[in-house]
Amino acid sequence: MNREIDIKYEIYRKLIHIISTIIPVLYFLTSKEFILTLVGTGTALMVLIDVLKRYSRPIGSLYKMVFVRILREDEREFGKKLFTGGTYYAFGILLSLVFFTMEIAAASILIMIWSDTLAALAGRMFGRIKIYRRKTLEGSAAFFASGALILFILSVFLSGFPSLLLASVALFITTLAELFLDKLNDNLTIPLVFGFTLTILIKLL
Repeated sequence: MNREIDIKYEIYRKLIHIISTIIPVLYFLTSKEFILTLVGTGTALMVLIDVLKRYSRPIGSLYKMVFVRILREDEREFGKKLFTGGTYYAFGILLSLVFFTMEIAAASILIMIWSDTLAALAGRMFGRIKIYRRKTLEGSAAFFASGALILFILSVFLSGFPSLLLASVALFITTLAELFLDKLNDNLTIPLVFGFTLTILIKLL
């Protein structure tokens, strides 16, 4: 991250993410075809907006005026970076829905939504012990603890949920990925690392 964002705007940014909790809920209540259509359409619209704001000055100016306070520094340079974190976020959800079973997709998406949010806020508000660049022990602990709670809740309510032990191993590996793969967008790495790791563990064991 290139600059510190005021904590209230970081909370606002994360609240937008938390609204996406409705996606796995809708998945449970509807069908894979419906949720893929919904998320796929939303992702396509976000890509279109990103392209338009880069190549259309009026749209770019309007976009900055509306979202400037929650855009990170690297997201404000449209000429250098085409997609915002929000678009990667949409791709992370879409790819999880495409590649994984309903149970694994739900866990992948919820961990991205809640664990990443709580890790960011815990790191900013309580982080004291730096373990890798700007990442803190407190943030990583919040990521793993919240992820473990998500896995436990899903295992209680979803009869087809995989082994909690294997899911916890996948969560631990995802925590390390969130910590060390800082050159990649975590809106992609978190759900995909968790989902593919758990899928592979299930097939191997």
